[in-house]
Amino acid sequence: MADDLPATPIRILMVEDNALDAELITLQLRRAGLPFTVERTWSDQGMRDALASHDFDVILADHVLPGFSGDLALELAGALAPEAPFIFVSGTLSEELAVEALKRGARDYVVKSRLQRLPDAILRAINEAQERRRLLQVESALRESHQRLRLITDALPALIAYLDRDHHY
Repeated sequence: MADDLPATPIRILMVEDNALDAELITLQLRRAGLPFTVERTWSDQGMRDALASHDFDVILADHVLPGFSGDLALELAGALAPEAPFIFVSGTLSEELAVEALKRGARDYVVKSRLQRLPDAILRAINEAQERRRLLQVESALRESHQRLRLITDALPALIAYLDRDHHY
């Protein structure tokens, strides 16, 4: 994993109400040697404010939050920061809920009792997001190229001729 470490710090939004869990997550990321900065919130408005004021590379969220939920956090992230991968980090997320969350756009889920998986999950989610952005750029460039070619061929019909087998126009 040391070869996969980014050169710049990973900007993390942590949606976690439990200070001890937040500290354990932070400790696990430090242990893995990840360079990162973290902003922590645990409310709807706090998440809205954080997403409005900063760009994040990844969003980590608990599933159960007082007055808020991981499901609502996932919806909010999808609306306000769709390019940022969303990872559930929860002790209460059942397998069924995790599968449903993945279908709705979460990139991964990590059970709090297995936090050693978190650094790899973060790096994988960030790499996948970068690949998606690159693919979108390539697709956009390809569409532009096709459009330019179509404009050229449509604008110059007199210079393009078709010959049949007998060399007649």
